[in-house]
Amino acid sequence: MQGIIDSHAHICGAQLYPRWEEVVAGAKTAGIEKIMIVCTELSEAERAIRMAERDPMFDVACAFYPNDLLKVAEDDFVRLESLVRKPQVKAVGEIGMDYYPYEEMVPADIQKEAFIRQIRMANEVDKPVLIHMRLATDDTRRYMKENLKVPGIMHCYSGGAEAMQDFLDMGMYISFSGNITFELDDESTQRAVKEVPLDRILVETDAPSLTPAPMQGKENEPRYITYVIEHICRVRNMKREELIRAVNENYRRLMKE
Repeated sequence: MQGIIDSHAHICGAQLYPRWEEVVAGAKTAGIEKIMIVCTELSEAERAIRMAERDPMFDVACAFYPNDLLKVAEDDFVRLESLVRKPQVKAVGEIGMDYYPYEEMVPADIQKEAFIRQIRMANEVDKPVLIHMRLATDDTRRYMKENLKVPGIMHCYSGGAEAMQDFLDMGMYISFSGNITFELDDESTQRAVKEVPLDRILVETDAPSLTPAPMQGKENEPRYITYVIEHICRVRNMKREELIRAVNENYRRLMKE
């Protein structure tokens, strides 16, 4: 049987990196054959690139997360432009818009400028984007329509079934994570799980965040992706092997593997 692909995990971040070998061993035991290591800081990306050089199990994505932009300098963008050209870096992300009312919010105009800049970076290197979208569906969709020329992944999708077709029309793939296992009253997202075309669906953990039910209370890891897969299979009334096969084909098509 094919192995599982986790299309989004932060295993080089501060929380998981100190025990990354244990995390990866657990992932392999759970049947995971590939992990996209998503990096929101340059030091994380450099770690992940070294790991990917040694082990083809790992792909890398790197970019600046919208909520971190106040600490990103111009020199950091220059370094990022160099990193995204490396062959181990398969995607630019996660990038996007986030309007959640944090205690310290990044102004929307700064988010917009960085989002468009990084979209254009992805266009230039012809690599997919990983899109972060939180309470910002309309603006995210508009800036993508106006600027995006490459396909990508709507990470941890929660934009609802109504907006999904617009993202599909832009060449995006729809990725689901642990929130679908506990946000059961979110009818629009659950409908998206059911209705997304099989040739555009992906799965992820977003580890160490969004630990799926019934493992909540524990730090999330790639090995818990099995709960996401089981939930999707229940909602879509399909076999586990069929979903895993589709996810693998979709991921490899998108990443040109």
